[in-house]
Amino acid sequence: MKILIVDDDQIFRKHLSKALIRRGYEVESVEKGEDAVRLGSERPFDAAIIDMNMPGMNGLQVVKELKDVNPAIISIILTGYGSISTAVDSIKLGAYHYQTKPCNISILEKILTDASSERSIIHKSFEGIYHGIAGKSPQIQKIISTVQKVKDSSLPVLIYGESGTGKELVARALHFDSCRKDGPFIPINCALLKPDLLENELFGHVKGAFTGASDIKEGLIAIADGGTLFIDEIADMNPAVQAGLLRFIETGIFRPLGSVKEKKVNVRIVTAINKDIEEEVSAGRFRKDLYYRLKGCSIDIPPLRERKGDIPELVNYFIKNFSETQKRPVTVTPAAVEVILSRPWHGNVRELFRFLETALILGEDNTLSKHLINSLLSHNQEKPSASSSSLESREVNYIKEQLEACRWNISRAAKALGIDRRTLQRKMVRYNLR
Repeated sequence: MKILIVDDDQIFRKHLSKALIRRGYEVESVEKGEDAVRLGSERPFDAAIIDMNMPGMNGLQVVKELKDVNPAIISIILTGYGSISTAVDSIKLGAYHYQTKPCNISILEKILTDASSERSIIHKSFEGIYHGIAGKSPQIQKIISTVQKVKDSSLPVLIYGESGTGKELVARALHFDSCRKDGPFIPINCALLKPDLLENELFGHVKGAFTGASDIKEGLIAIADGGTLFIDEIADMNPAVQAGLLRFIETGIFRPLGSVKEKKVNVRIVTAINKDIEEEVSAGRFRKDLYYRLKGCSIDIPPLRERKGDIPELVNYFIKNFSETQKRPVTVTPAAVEVILSRPWHGNVRELFRFLETALILGEDNTLSKHLINSLLSHNQEKPSASSSSLESREVNYIKEQLEACRWNISRAAKALGIDRRTLQRKMVRYNLR
């Protein structure tokens, strides 16, 4: 669970952050409401713990703004005054609960747990969909069957698949349908971190472990205790870090950087790769012993072009989800689906979903028609990457036009585009629109 703490009291922020991290939560903290809203528009936080009285934006304003950019966020207001009127106002604006300072961490954790359970609709599946995995092809049914067989074991799982096929989705299904579902699910992407940073992120460090280590840092392995650690793009992991990971998988024991004491935790390791790992092993870039240890169970996700029978199911799943979350009924014609089926979708499910989202923004009504789909695919159809680039450029220009027409009023522009504020703000960040 990702939690954002918003409080201008630095000591309180630090104390609460450490307490929640020790309990397995992923935590970020800021001192200003304006920073909270900016972060909330960029990252999918599950919950926010917000101080009522702060300079600038107060807690009520932060609750309202965060609700606009992330309707599913769980907001908890903290105040030192215990005013009933403030409590009522905060709940009217979308806060889930109200607590007085100093807050009891056990009570706060119970509130978070109860709220997460009540709002499990965030992780819900439509009929015929298994934890977001859509498709009726034999390949997808085999993947679901494998997940259901191994989900409650401690066996490491290695997921193969091209970029965009849904490797993290399968990893989440392994976790959230397992006996570990109440524990943390912690993802990390090896390709995004330098080797020394990756080692620090995984194992953590003690105070004074190296220059600049002015405090203790708990690693993701410790934070994932009782849950699942999902390591994406593991082929990009430095060999020195691979050695430490291998020892942890075999013993359940690790040592934070600079520490003389070892720690033992109970973590299930799930990894993913989009390269030929056997080729990486042969070339000496990946440890053979780690590879054999990780592939205790392997799940291979085929590219979308090899299971085109799943495309209608995926289109319907996206349309239903979009209609429900945006409160905007959308339909797709059978002729439009036929056109979509004719495309190779080299970017797999990710490319398909992004295309559908763009089509719904650019379309003039709530129907995805054959004409609309053909018009969006008409440029460089034989070159998917060029087509994708052209499509993105059109989306950027269209969004910018609407923003300028609305004088950069985000609420009005979002309404004109037929999307909510959160979606528009995410796109503005993605395309650097200011």
